[in-house]
This record gives sequence, structure tokens and C-alpha cells, in this order.
Amino acid sequence: MCATAANLIEDVLPEVAHRPWVLTFPFPWRRRLAQDGALFGVLTRIFVESVERFYEERAARRGACGAVKSGAVTVVQRTSGDMRLNPHLHVVFLDGAYHEDGTELVWNELGHLRTREIGQVIEHAVGRMLRYLRRHGHLEIEHDVEEDDEPEAALCASAVSGREPPAGPQWLRGLSPSSPSALAYDKPLCAALDGFTLHAATRAGAHHAAAREALLRYVLRPPIAKERVEPQQDGLVRLSLKRAFADGTVAVDMDPLSLLCRLAASSCAAHLRSMSSSAQLARGG
Repeated sequence: MCATAANLIEDVLPEVAHRPWVLTFPFPWRRRLAQDGALFGVLTRIFVESVERFYEERAARRGACGAVKSGAVTVVQRTSGDMRLNPHLHVVFLDGAYHEDGTELVWNELGHLRTREIGQVIEHAVGRMLRYLRRHGHLEIEHDVEEDDEPEAALCASAVSGREPPAGPQWLRGLSPSSPSALAYDKPLCAALDGFTLHAATRAGAHHAAAREALLRYVLRPPIAKERVEPQQDGLVRLSLKRAFADGTVAVDMDPLSLLCRLAASSCAAHLRSMSSSAQLARGG
């Protein structure tokens, strides 16, 4: 985590503002996306391209001419705060775009970001994802777990739901499909649509290298800090949450097998998946 963040700051990313765009997927999709790396990779690419398109169009409207390009580092996080399986994306974008002026690269700062623009990005990304899924016959992505499913599939289903300890017949319970929902804004620079959520309210400035590195360490963090795990006298393990849930829950108690199963299903903490070449180009690499 620390070494990768330091390398990105010192040797890869230019000294411009960084903004993470965090995308979560509908609950019933999570088991499939956790198992199907190829499909998850396609949806990741669609999302990154959607945000890049937004940056490039904003730069063009502000007078940038010629080829316009932003850059990003994409990190896949696989769990929620209570270790339930939740593959989601943290994409740290250069908060603006470059254009070529002769032999020089000229930086175009994004400027003020509006909440309605977050809504436009999520509408574009979700629309493209659904069109892709229809064309390739993936809309059965929400199927229930059947009794003849592979054990790994049942394990993932239980790790996603978190409703019972992942052992015995309860592994086989299906997940309720999500219902379409209208575009909604519950807080500034955040939007929700059809079970997706998009958050882009965090930003680290160009002149604050420490803040930019801290931001990268955060998105590269492992799934759980050991100080949040505490064995209890009754044999259960208490997992303290970093932030309380909406219902006031501040910790989750589970048996050791349940915790191990969630760790196994999560596979690993975070994967550095892609980086656009423009970020390296801006550093002269």
C-alpha cells in the first residue's frame, strides 16, 4: 500500500489535482462480478471511459483544442467495512485533462464540479453497461444460487449476503434482485441510479503531495486492519466498523469460520488494474 502510493506520486502521476471516483454495483450483481474477472474488467473499462469522456468534453468546452486526454489509476476493492464481498471501483483521476499545443502538453484544470454532472456520468456509464449486457446475454447476472452450484459460488453468495454464517444449507440461499430506481442525489457530488452509486466528493490539490499520497494509500488499503478484529470471551470474533451503519451498528460479531470464509471469498484486498498512458506521458515517461 505505502510503497505503491509513494511510487505513483514520485514516478508516475503528474503534480496536478487528483479526484477519486468511487462506483459501487447493484447488490445482486456482486457475486457474479467477484467470480467473473473478464466481465468485471469490461464494466470497469466502460466506467473509466465514461469519466474520461466527461473530463475531455469539459476541457474542450473550456477552449482546449486538438487531442484532449485525462489519466487515471483504477483500484478494485473487494469488500465492505464488515467484510461482506462487495467488488467496487476506486478510480483516481487526474482532475482535468491535457491537450497538445505544438510539442507541449497543456494542463486544463476541471474547475468547479457540479452534483448534476455526477448524475450525467452515472447515467452514461450505466446505460453503456446495460447495453453491453443485453448484447452479450449477461442479463441473467442476478440468478439465485442453486443446489448444484459449485462450492465457491455458494461461498461467494454467503459472503455477499452476510445474513447467516457461511456453513451448511444456508450457503444456498439466493439474493433478491434489485429494482430499477430513478436518479437520486442524497448528498453533494454523489448520485445513485438503479442500484449503482457514484461518489466524487473527495479531492487532493496539486500543491499537496502528502494529501495526494494519502488518498492513494486509502484506495490501496487492505480489506481490514488487524486492530479492528478482537476475539471475544464467548468464542466469537468482533469486527469493529470504521464508520457506523445507518441503523447505528458499530460492530459485527461472527464465529471464526464466518470471518475466515469472508476473507477467503474476498481473495485479496485491492488490485491495481489499469493506468492510462497519458498519466505517464505527462511525466515524460
